[in-house]
Amino acid sequence: MKKILFILWISLCIQDLNAQTKLPATLHGVDRFNVASKYLGGDIVVSVSLPQGYNPKEDKKYPVLYVLDGYYSFPIMHELNKLMFSEIEPVIIVGIGDDRMSLPEWLMTRYPILTHDVDRYEDSFQVAVLLRGAPVKLNSGNGSHYYDAIKNEVIPIIESNYKTNQDRGITGHSLSGLFTSHVLFKDNGYFTRFGINSAALFVNNDETFRLERAYYESKKELKGRVFISAAGLEGKNLFEKRALNLANTLKSRKYKNLHVESVIFPDESHVSVLGAMSSRTLYSLYGLPVDRSIGKGHRADH
Repeated sequence: MKKILFILWISLCIQDLNAQTKLPATLHGVDRFNVASKYLGGDIVVSVSLPQGYNPKEDKKYPVLYVLDGYYSFPIMHELNKLMFSEIEPVIIVGIGDDRMSLPEWLMTRYPILTHDVDRYEDSFQVAVLLRGAPVKLNSGNGSHYYDAIKNEVIPIIESNYKTNQDRGITGHSLSGLFTSHVLFKDNGYFTRFGINSAALFVNNDETFRLERAYYESKKELKGRVFISAAGLEGKNLFEKRALNLANTLKSRKYKNLHVESVIFPDESHVSVLGAMSSRTLYSLYGLPVDRSIGKGHRADH
């Protein structure tokens, strides 16, 4: 009898679930829209996370952090933006990237637009390793068009529809970290906060380091806040060594208006580091001088 009642209960639960209206997958509190791009010949998917207390009717304006690889980075940043409200200054977070595609499609789409220079070796390596030898061809070097699309098509829409100031940040991981390093040297001043995380700085024979030296030799001032990180399990030569080299080189230049922080996350891989990397990026670029400990005054705190 008990067995019959249990089966009946399970059956009713299944029927009740099937009777519900399935809702589209969304992130609560996020504005999402397409931006038509003449530079890329298609749409750019943009997601916007507003800080706690944001009121479009008030005069207060906010800094904006543009998050590349929104496919996976934006949902993390959006939730952290809510959870870290007492630790960071209020900031609008804008994710750039589409999650409505398969992983191989995303890999093939992002690679050309996140690389500024042509690197045929890297083209072949990406196909052989990341795409497991799929019968496709990748072509690097479309990064300048992508940056033009972000600067001339995405940002004007954000700044005309939201309460923003001129304080812009940009952050990326892996290839988008490489992309961010280019922005640091190619358009410094337009953005003033930079997250360069697990960046593929080795692409095109360390092109970022050549950009850095050329910028330094131009005698121009470099300004802003820069957070550079890597994960301990990514490989010392490919990621960790280059991340530290870039951070130490920037510090050695003694730029008056440049703040550089670097972190290596031990025991994290290229993908498992995303949570720690994202929260540390937010705090390094927008952190408030507050006590971040919890539980003070609790009877167990002794």
